[in-house]
Amino acid sequence: MALRVKAFARSAHGRQNGCDHGGRRWGTGASVGAMSLGMSLRRWLRAMSVGLSELPERDYLPDLPATEWVRAAAGGADRSVSPAEFAAVLLTVARDGEPGLRGAAADAFGSAEARWWLAVDEALRERWWSAPRWSRRLAADLADGEVELLRLVVAGCHRDGRIREAAVVHLADHAHPAALAVLALRTADWVAEVRQPARAAVDDRLVSSRGSLTQLTEMAFALRGRGQGAWLAERVEGVLRNLPLSGLEPLLATQDRRTRRAAYRAAAIGGLLSVSRLITAAMKDDDLPIRSLCARGAVQAATDPAELRGLLVSRTALVRAEALQAVTAVGDPGAAEAALPDRHPLVRAIAQAALRRSGADPTEFYRLRARREAPAPGVIAGLGETGGVEDAGLIRRWLAHPRSRGRVEAVRALRRLGATRSAELVPLLRDESGAVTCQVVVALRHDLGILDQEMLEALLRPSNAPHVRFAGYRLLIAGNAWQRLITNLRLIDDSDDRLRGSARADLTAWLNRQAATSYHGPTRDRAVELDKLIERARPILGEDKVRLLRFHAGLPHQASL
Repeated sequence: MALRVKAFARSAHGRQNGCDHGGRRWGTGASVGAMSLGMSLRRWLRAMSVGLSELPERDYLPDLPATEWVRAAAGGADRSVSPAEFAAVLLTVARDGEPGLRGAAADAFGSAEARWWLAVDEALRERWWSAPRWSRRLAADLADGEVELLRLVVAGCHRDGRIREAAVVHLADHAHPAALAVLALRTADWVAEVRQPARAAVDDRLVSSRGSLTQLTEMAFALRGRGQGAWLAERVEGVLRNLPLSGLEPLLATQDRRTRRAAYRAAAIGGLLSVSRLITAAMKDDDLPIRSLCARGAVQAATDPAELRGLLVSRTALVRAEALQAVTAVGDPGAAEAALPDRHPLVRAIAQAALRRSGADPTEFYRLRARREAPAPGVIAGLGETGGVEDAGLIRRWLAHPRSRGRVEAVRALRRLGATRSAELVPLLRDESGAVTCQVVVALRHDLGILDQEMLEALLRPSNAPHVRFAGYRLLIAGNAWQRLITNLRLIDDSDDRLRGSARADLTAWLNRQAATSYHGPTRDRAVELDKLIERARPILGEDKVRLLRFHAGLPHQASL
């Protein structure tokens, strides 16, 4: 009997890899006939159940759950239930559940998101190993009788290719969303005999039923990354290109972003959306690619640039840029001047170019406004982009800007003009904003040789804010190799997660990539400190890293106690 169990396992493994019991390839070169079970497939399915009552195998599945649990878990709404846990329970429900429970599971499962289907499909293939007896019984049912929907769904996610193939043939006759989801999954199956009938069935649905298009589109884009997944995505995109607006409306309103993108793309290419609707989507849709796509579509479709003025206040820089390009192209210096202080450099660049075309100088605009109290950060940034070194004094004033964004742009503008002074920037290393200290670090890296070492080390004190400590760390490790090692070793067990993780990662990176090029050893004082720090870090680093550090630092090997 044990031999029969092993034989079944070997057989199932062969099915997974596309071979029959004799090792013959069956996954290529087969023709797809009518949607019915072939005689050879039917014989194999029936043979699976021969001697079923005599087999020692048993199924290892969990107990039946409550109906409420099934409804919540099947659709993926209960995030505490993993795909593996749900797959195990689903097999129990499909095998032992009463008809009402099985129907509730199928209905809830049919409304699940595509990514949940993909995860459960993978989990089911693994979980089927725990139900060998039912695999055989289900094979017989698929060959000889009517099989209930939920059982067909789980059979369509079986490890064995022939069982999946038989399930696909039966599922082709069902209009339920759960059946359609499995058929969509199997269009990307690695076995041709499963894949081809599934594609034929899905093709029929695409042609005959627009009601299933939204679900198929969501599944298509979720499957696109799989080895055979491109077929369904390409097929769906071809259908979308030929749909009228009424056919695209359900896809334009779906929650799935990839589906909405495809629908908007098809509608925009086909010229199906009005300018007002494109503008509304460009302003309000929560997906950036859709907003950008619709903004470009509105620009192309608008006959009067004035229609696009609403886009100039969009929260998306690409949308503002598209609209500004179109509005200024017809000669509207007012729109260009209003956009000069924009927070995004792309929009500012378009505004600056438009103003120059009209004969005006954007630099004068920025200088005038930079003299006012608390100018917009975009004004400071723009002056750095268009001005010269002579404007550095005006910009330095705003290193004390009341808004952190203004201080960031002041540091960045001075760096762009090549007019940074370390004495003015060092106090900003203790700024309350991490964005400011980050910009200051970038600017000061060119002046490491003149920065006070004790001042930098003082930034690492635990009493300082985390972003201040990290600014000090970044400057300290930018120095010579031995200062970098000492800093990392000091922080290797720091209480701050970011500093501790960065120190350990940088230490490893140095050993892997830069250690061999450190031709000059540490000074005597640094060698003494390195010796102590390396030994203190031995429990954390391990013997191999300790040995390498001591070798590269020129320290004698010291065995662990």
